[in-house]
Amino acid sequence: MIHLHRSLYNTYTSRKSSSTPIGTHHQLEPTSRPTAQYSNSPIAIRCGDRQTTIMGDEMRAAKKRRIMNNIITITVGGDNGEEFMIHDFLLKENSKFFEAALDRQWKEGQEKKIALPDDDPEVFAVYAGWLFTGKIASKDEKPLDEFTRADVEHEHPLQAKLYVLGEKLIDDKFCDCALKAWAELCKTKLADGYCYMPSPRSVSTAYAGTTDTSPIRKFLADYFCSHGKKEVFSDAKEKYFPREFLVDLIRVQFSMRTACSTVLPENAVESYFKCK
Repeated sequence: MIHLHRSLYNTYTSRKSSSTPIGTHHQLEPTSRPTAQYSNSPIAIRCGDRQTTIMGDEMRAAKKRRIMNNIITITVGGDNGEEFMIHDFLLKENSKFFEAALDRQWKEGQEKKIALPDDDPEVFAVYAGWLFTGKIASKDEKPLDEFTRADVEHEHPLQAKLYVLGEKLIDDKFCDCALKAWAELCKTKLADGYCYMPSPRSVSTAYAGTTDTSPIRKFLADYFCSHGKKEVFSDAKEKYFPREFLVDLIRVQFSMRTACSTVLPENAVESYFKCK
């Protein structure tokens, strides 16, 4: 189920155009009624150097209908999933998955409803917030310099899940933002004077939800090669890291023998971005 969204995306884009339409919608024009000639026309009022336009009641209602008609309901999670109401243009402009799924020739596009039963509402809520604000907020929405170790231990797996969601939804900009946020978390020094590395569970989440060419894999391998100590890969912990990650780590170590760069990966996170 890892690549469910990408598979659905391929399904949407590969369906034949001759498929039987699921339904046809016709928008009926409202019955005309006699009104004063000027009642529904915009009125321009000049105030100094500015001109303000006042809309009539019917024009205002029509604009409201257009806005409300473009709201998509996304149900995230299995039984009793959480619903998110998001404008279609935000989804289509950022996610190739949603762009394909919301095409009017498919059921989802006509009904304006999409179900993501295998995703986590908490993770999708962060994505929805990013669509509206362009920012990735932590769970408690507090600054990094106020984080505790418990906060960091929660945030590392969350950042991994965010990146995986971005890949599923084919949203490269969001992936880059999630990676940048994760790099900032890796650099954050807490009150105890320590920076905390991603846990084996976080690394496993990132690897399980991405392909072998994903930039997040290279970032994690480079980061652990730059900061990891032998205690990180003790017999008790090594078994929790994915095998693919350990192989990538060995490759990085071999390549570093001939490289002279001293730039830490978290300080050059842009080099791991999808959008360049």
